[in-house]
Amino acid sequence: MGKREALKTFGDRINLPSLPDVVLRINSMIDDVNVGLAEMGAIAAQDPAITARVLRLANSGYYGLREQVTSAEQAATVIGARALRNVAMQVSILQRYEHLRSVPDFDLDELWGHAVLTARLAQGLGETCYARTGLAPDDYYACGLLHDVGKVVMLEGVTDAYVECMRHARRTGSTLHKAEEQVFGFTHIEVGSLLASQWQLPERVAQAIEFHHGPTAALQEHPHIAVIAIADQIAYRAGSSTFESTIEKLGRLAESLLGIPAERFARVVELAREAEVSAMG
Repeated sequence: MGKREALKTFGDRINLPSLPDVVLRINSMIDDVNVGLAEMGAIAAQDPAITARVLRLANSGYYGLREQVTSAEQAATVIGARALRNVAMQVSILQRYEHLRSVPDFDLDELWGHAVLTARLAQGLGETCYARTGLAPDDYYACGLLHDVGKVVMLEGVTDAYVECMRHARRTGSTLHKAEEQVFGFTHIEVGSLLASQWQLPERVAQAIEFHHGPTAALQEHPHIAVIAIADQIAYRAGSSTFESTIEKLGRLAESLLGIPAERFARVVELAREAEVSAMG
């Protein structure tokens, strides 16, 4: 039985959630040449939480505006369509799974922190190798944001069994996705990939999520998968004793597979170091 068939056997217990209407509408507008950014911003303005996050991003130092923007419509013209989609999606996911904060032996903040850091790292790497991968940096952000979302989907659906699976992985030193394979016959990786497809994200986003743990041949054949795999490992190792030695290996991999020069890779890695300092503070 294949992994997707195994997933189907869980029926309604593993529920692939639908995105809120506001996010679906924004996503459907991204490639429509007849829709302007301000119009997309007007859709985002219907959700106060999304509006607040969009305004915070547009007014951040990253964009260096001389005057603050005060509406979602203005903010959309500053940050662009895909960044707007990512913000809306991020806010919606955080709200959707907030109730899992009370599950024992599961750190929701740690999962979201890793996801956001991976997203930022993937976006930074993606800015350098667009010609080789053909995937926009903001699409890489979506990949990073969703690469582990299958964990919360599974946790919500089969809570007790999934908690025990996590405990088993920690006890045995196994990777979580290998433990999931043994227990369920499928992993959070397949769940996340199916979710990305259901949410009508680019096929290569779903593909990058599904294969970010390998096999190695997938990384070598598809550079966009290598971007997420490398970003995930940088984020995962941040703050660990193996960080520096791992970074050297990942830097060589990024150069050989993606053509990213050492100095550019080093600047991206600084994001992980900054995150580590922030966490310690």
